[in-house]
Order: sequence, then C-alpha cells, then structure tokens
Amino acid sequence: MSTNNESNSIQNSDKSKNAKLSNRINIPIQIVSSIALGIIFGFLMNKGSVCLSTIIRRQMLFARVAMLKMFFSAIGTSMLSIALLTLIDESTYRNVLNGFIKRNERIDVRHLITGGCLMGVGMVLAGSCPGTIFVQIGAGLRNALITALGGMCGVLFYYLFLQKRLTKHEVPKSSIALQQLPDLMGVKRIHLNLIFGVTLISIAFILEYFFTYTYGLMVSSEFQKLTGWSAAVCGIGVGLLQLFFMILFQKSLGISTAFSVLVAQLCRIPVFKQLIPSLESFTYGIQNIVTLLFAFGAVVGSFMSTVSGNQFPLNERYGATPWNSFFGGFLLLVGARCAGGCTSGQGISGVSHLLVGSLIATASIFAGGISFAVSYGLITGDWQFHNL
Repeated sequence: MSTNNESNSIQNSDKSKNAKLSNRINIPIQIVSSIALGIIFGFLMNKGSVCLSTIIRRQMLFARVAMLKMFFSAIGTSMLSIALLTLIDESTYRNVLNGFIKRNERIDVRHLITGGCLMGVGMVLAGSCPGTIFVQIGAGLRNALITALGGMCGVLFYYLFLQKRLTKHEVPKSSIALQQLPDLMGVKRIHLNLIFGVTLISIAFILEYFFTYTYGLMVSSEFQKLTGWSAAVCGIGVGLLQLFFMILFQKSLGISTAFSVLVAQLCRIPVFKQLIPSLESFTYGIQNIVTLLFAFGAVVGSFMSTVSGNQFPLNERYGATPWNSFFGGFLLLVGARCAGGCTSGQGISGVSHLLVGSLIATASIFAGGISFAVSYGLITGDWQFHNL
C-alpha cells in the first residue's frame, strides 16, 4: 500500500515538474507572440484608416463606413475562427468561452448599457476607442497620449469609486446578460458561427463595393499615393488574430485591459496597494504581461504603417482637442470597465462567442455614439466635428 502511495507521489511530482517546465517554455513563446500579434493589429488598424478621429466620429453619422466594414469583417472572421477551433479542439474553445463568461459574471444589463453608452460618447469626443488609442499613439496623432492619460484616469476612477458598488453580487445565471444565442435558439453553436460569419463578411464586402475604400483616404504628400488598404480586408486580418489568441493564450482578443494593467503597476507601491486592492490582480502574471505587450506591439505596428506611407507624425487635423481627448479617454475606459470590455473585447470577441450580453453592450456603444453625434450636430451645426 505504501509502495503504491510512493509511486503515485512520484508520478504527481513528475507531472508537476513537467507542467512547470512546459510553462517556462511557453512563456517566451507567448511573449514573442503577443508582441508580433500586436504589431499586426496596429499595422492593420492603421492601414484600414479606422484609427482616424474623423472616420470614427463620422461613422456615428454613417457619413463614413470604413469602421463598420472592418468591424463586420473582423467579427465574421472571428466567428469562422471559432468554428474552426471548435472542429479542431473543442475543449480549448470551451476553456476560452468559460473564461470569458467568468470575467463577466458580475456585469448585468444595466452595466452593459451604461458602459456601452459611455464608450459611444467617448468615441465621439476623443475620436478614438480603447484599442485605437494605442494605434493613434504609434501614428503620432495629436493628443493621443492625452487620450491615453484620460483613459488611465478613467480606470483609476472606476476601481476607486465604482467597482465595489457595481460588482457586489454575481449576476443570476438566468440573467439575459449571460445567455447564449445557441441555447436560446436551439441551434448548434458551430452552425450559427458559420452562418453569421459568412453573412457579416459578405455585408462588409458589399459595403466595400458600394463605398470603395479609396474614398476619403489619406494621400501621401510626397509620393501622391494611397497609403491605406481596404478596411474589409484589414478586418479579416484582425479577426484572424482571434484564432491565435485562443490557441496561444487560451483567451479572447481584447485590448482595453491593457489600461488596467498599466494603472495596476501603482499597486507595487504599498500605499496604492492598500488604496486600490482590486487592481492587484492586474499587477503580475503572464496573462497581464501578454495583454500589455500586445498593446505595445500595436503602437509599434501603427508606427511602421505610418512611416511606410510617409505620414509620420499623422497630420493634426485627424486628432481631437486636448480637453476632448482627455475627457473622451476618461469616458472610454470608465465605460469599458463598466461593460466588461470595449469594441474588441465585447464587440469582436463577445459577439463572436454569441453572448447576448455582448450584443447589448455593442448595440449600446453605437446607440450612445450616434445619439451624442446627432445631438452635437443639431445643437452646434458642426456636422464635420471641426470644433471637437
């Protein structure tokens, strides 16, 4: 009996050692991969021109559709990536999905709607969204660093004053925010992913046909050449990143958490650790490092894209004013934390997972942005947002 116990103990010890060795090997791969994927993300977002304040703002009036084309094709490709991973390794996808749901189990419909609307208003004010802030920094866009500072202040404000009040209790499992479309419709997940994926990509290219990407695109002053690519094509590239995120990192695509990781470094200082203990979980760990390096890679990729088109630093007419940049960034990150994600986390990943809560958050982002943009235009008559 004791021999068997000793044998089991040795086997468990060997397994533990092998797991630790595997983790040590995987960490360098994850670090390099996160930077590489971030570079691709920043490059494609820049080339698709969706990092421009004018494009983001006027999308809310449907005067530009580059952002919508990229958004649809990115979600569609992400859905097809999920379908592919489900066929290849369903257990890995289940782990990713369960992890995403776990992170959102304390966020109810009120938080999704409020957070989404705040993000929409912030998008118009700052001419940005959480993910594109890093892309704008890489492009040298005017006041992008101020937007980032506003975003960090928004994260600090949320964890100091809102987080405990808004996440006291877990949302009931019956809440619509935690429901999944396959369960509600009685259809297999993979079938919905395939149908919605193909449909959304098709819509993106139909929009591309009627509203060509060359319309209103930046032109290099030196070489008089187009410096952007089709937003629909770039969206496919962004959507494919979802597959690599799930395989390499066992998580969904998202970037707004990078601001939480940045602010959480304050927790290394004892006084801040006591003041905002809820941020400590973002301070250490490979998952947080991966998130931060992905954002860093986005800055580098955007810089490479802008330099390749002889546009660095990006012309100031594509930026927002300092005050709008700061307050817009503040609202963007307060909203993203309230809603549990941004246009990439809830918009691309959550919708691709077919979660009703993510659909509510995404609809609220556009509802908030459209309402604010139309109200601003009606009150000021500045439909081009020149004064923002």
